[in-house]
Amino acid sequence: MLKIMLAASLLISSSAWAASIPQLVYDNTFADMTYPSVAGGYLVYSQRVGANHQIMRVKLDNMYGSAQDVSSHLTNEVLRNGVALADGSFAYSDNRLGHITPWLSNNQQQSSIHTGAFSAALLPNHLDVAADGSTWVVDTTLESARTQRLITQHNNVKLDHELMGQQWRIYHERLWQKKSGYPDTKTGTSNAFAQPNIFIFKPESAALTMLGDGFDASLTADGKSMVFVRENNGNYDLWWQNIDGTELKRLTKNTYADLEPDVSPDGKRVVFVSNRDSRGDVLQTFIHVLDIQSGEITTVTSGLGVTDGGPAWLDNNTIIFHSNRDPKSPNNNTVDNWRLWKVALPK
Repeated sequence: MLKIMLAASLLISSSAWAASIPQLVYDNTFADMTYPSVAGGYLVYSQRVGANHQIMRVKLDNMYGSAQDVSSHLTNEVLRNGVALADGSFAYSDNRLGHITPWLSNNQQQSSIHTGAFSAALLPNHLDVAADGSTWVVDTTLESARTQRLITQHNNVKLDHELMGQQWRIYHERLWQKKSGYPDTKTGTSNAFAQPNIFIFKPESAALTMLGDGFDASLTADGKSMVFVRENNGNYDLWWQNIDGTELKRLTKNTYADLEPDVSPDGKRVVFVSNRDSRGDVLQTFIHVLDIQSGEITTVTSGLGVTDGGPAWLDNNTIIFHSNRDPKSPNNNTVDNWRLWKVALPK
C-alpha cells in the first residue's frame, strides 16, 4: 500500500467562474492517478507507478490515510477501470486470465465476474457498476479486425501518459495513438471505426443484454438508467436510456465533443468532459455539468493547454477529476503527470 501525502490547496483565478477554484487532492510526482469513482463513502481510482498498475480505494472521511489496493503481479498484467461500490468493494478490469475480464475486489478477495461471457471477442473496454453491484455495463467493439489492437493497448503497461487520461480515444481511427497533432473533434471529422456496442449484465442471473451503439456509459444509482456517449460523423454527444431499452433521448447536441459522463447520485445532473470551449482541441478539455431537466450546461473548469478528464461526484456540490495541470502554474501549463483534483460547483 502506498502512503499518500496531502497537498496544500492551490488556487486558480478565473474571471468567468470565480467560485470554481480547483484544488489539488493528491500531490504524487511518482504516480499517474486517473479516473476516480465515488460510492458509499469510498473513493476508488486507477494508479500507475512505473510499470505497476493498481486500483486504489480510500475512505472519504480519511482520504489521506492508508489505502486498500489491488496491484498487478504478473508480467504485463494491467488493471484499469476502477469503480467504487457502496459496500466498500470495487470493480475493475484485468487481463490476468489471458484476456480482459471484469473483476470484483471484496475484502481482499478477487473474483472474476461473468467469465464465460468475456473473451478475446468481447472486451470490457470501459466499465461501470451500480452502487449496489446489481447491474454492470461495459462497451466493446464487435469488429474482429480491431480486437487485437484493443487488447494490445489495454495490456500496454507503459501506455503513453496522454492516452492514459483519455481512454475515450481508443474508438477513433485518428485519435487512438500518440501523435504530434490531431484533427479537431467536431462534426464532419471522419472515423473509419464502427461504433462500439453497450452491454448490460446482471451477475446474479448471468443475463447479458446488448443495447445500441455507444460507449462510456454511467449508470444511475439504482442501476435502471444510464447516460452514455454516442459518436456520429465526428460528433460526440451524451444520450440517456433506460437499461431495458426504453426512453432513449439525446441530452446534448454540440459541434464538438461531450465525453466521459457521470450521473449525480440523485440522477438530476451529469458531469462530463468537453472540448467545446477549445473548439475541438483534443488536448484541451474541461469539466462541465448538465442539468437534465432544464438542459442548462455550466462550465466548471478552464485553462490553457489543460487536459481535464474522468470527472465523478465527490459529493452533491463537488467534482473530483484527473488533470495534467501544473501544480505550480495550474491555469497555464501542463505536466507529464496525472493528478487528482477537486472543484466546487459555481453558485
